[in-house]
Amino acid sequence: MVKMPQRQRHNTGGGAGGAELPLLDPGVIEAHNAVTTVRCCVPLACGCLRGYEPINLDSPTGCVRVHCNNEHCTVGNLMHGECFSAWETHVLAFLRSCGRARSWSEKQRLQNLWTKRGYDLAYRACSCLCSRGHLRKDLDWTPPTESDDENRTKKKKKNRQSQKPTLVTVGTGAINNNNPNTSNNNTVISLSTTPTGEIPGQPCQRHRNNSISSTGSSPPSDAPTSPHHAALAKRRSRDFFTDRTRHGSGGSGMFARRPDFSSFNALPRHKINSYHIKMEDDGLHGNDDTRCFILSTLAAQRTSRTACVLCHQALLVFDRYPLLDGTFFLTPIQHAKAAIPVRVEGRQQYLAAVCMGCLEGWSVSLRCAYCSARWNGSALILGTMYSFDIFAAMPCCESRLKCSKCEAVVIPPDQRLSFFSDYSRTHACPSCGHVDHHFVKPLSSFIRDDKQSW
Repeated sequence: MVKMPQRQRHNTGGGAGGAELPLLDPGVIEAHNAVTTVRCCVPLACGCLRGYEPINLDSPTGCVRVHCNNEHCTVGNLMHGECFSAWETHVLAFLRSCGRARSWSEKQRLQNLWTKRGYDLAYRACSCLCSRGHLRKDLDWTPPTESDDENRTKKKKKNRQSQKPTLVTVGTGAINNNNPNTSNNNTVISLSTTPTGEIPGQPCQRHRNNSISSTGSSPPSDAPTSPHHAALAKRRSRDFFTDRTRHGSGGSGMFARRPDFSSFNALPRHKINSYHIKMEDDGLHGNDDTRCFILSTLAAQRTSRTACVLCHQALLVFDRYPLLDGTFFLTPIQHAKAAIPVRVEGRQQYLAAVCMGCLEGWSVSLRCAYCSARWNGSALILGTMYSFDIFAAMPCCESRLKCSKCEAVVIPPDQRLSFFSDYSRTHACPSCGHVDHHFVKPLSSFIRDDKQSW
C-alpha cells in the first residue's frame, strides 16, 4: 500500500515582486479550488455588476492597489483599472473645489492628488466602504503586466511537464519502455506519485488549478480569448466607464438621459446655440462642480424633478447638460415650496428653478409692483445654475434698494454693486443698522400679467 501525500491549498496573494497582500475577510473572498478571487473595493458602483469578473489574486493584471488607513478594514485593497479611473475622476472633481487646489491646473491636480500636498485636501472624498477609513492609491505597488502572466503560465506548463509520473523498478529484470505491461515476472513496479497526488496508470484527473467552476465545465482562466469575447469585454469597458462617470457624479443613476434637444426648438433661432444653452461640462469626464452639486442635492431628496417657482410646472432634471428646460438659481429666501434648502459656503440658501417659458415671458410675465418695469429673464443661460437670486440681480427702481425693516434706502439708486451676486448677500442698513438680504424681495413684489395670485 502506497501512502499518498496530502494536498495543501495555499491562498497566496499575487503581485509584482512577490508583494504580499493583507488578509481579507472571508465574506469578500471567493475560492474556486486553487484560484482565489476578491471583489473590487471601489467605493462607487463596481463594474463587477456590469460583466467584470472578480479580481484574481494570482493574476491582478490591470488592477490598482489602494490602502485604507483603518487597520481593521476587511473590504479589500484592489480595484479594477476602469473602476479606479472613474473613482479617481470623482475625487478630482472634489479637489477642484478645495482651498488652494482651485488655482491649480488640471495637470497639477492630477500630479498632486495622491501625494501629501493634494491628498490632504481631497481625502474627504476617499471614504472606504468600511465606513471607518479613507482610501489612498498605493504609489509603490507595480501591477503585473500581461507579459508577466504569460511567463508565469509558461513556467507552470514547464513544471507540469517535468512532474510527469515515473516508474521505478525494484529487484531484477528490465522494463519494456514501449509496453510496461510486458515486464518480467521478477519485476515489481512501485507507483511514484506526482506532487498533486495523481496515481500513474489511473485515468488522469483534470487539473483544477486554473478552473473557474468546480464542475469543470468552465474553461481555464488562462485560456486564449476569442475575438468575440475580446470585443465584448472592450464594449463592456467602454459602457461601464460612461455609466460609472454618471454614477460618480452624484446622480446615483436616478436621472434620465435626454433623448434629444427638440424642446429648445421653441426658442428664437439665434438662441439655439451653446452660448444661450449650457451644453458641455466644465470638468473632466463630466464631473462638473455645478452639475454634481445639483444632482447630489436632488438625489438626497430622492427626486429627479423640480418645479418652476412662477408657474409651478413640473420640470424633469436630466443627468447631462442642459440639466432642465429652464435654469436653476440659489436664493437666500424660499420663493416656493419646490425650492430645496441647501448649505453653501456656510450660508442657508434655497435651490430653485424657473422654466424656459417663464424666462422668455411666454407662460408668466412679471412686472415690478413699484415701478411697473417688466422683469426679463431671456438673457439667462438655460440648463445650468446661477449662484444668486436672478430676480434681485438687476434692481429696476429705488424701492428695491430699501431696507427690509425701516424702508430707508440702503444704497443710492445711482450706485451699483460690482457683481450680480452682491445683491443676494447681506448688507447693513446705514439708518437702522439691521443686517439682512435687503435687495432680495419676495415674489409678491411682482405683479403677474395673468392676474393670478402668488
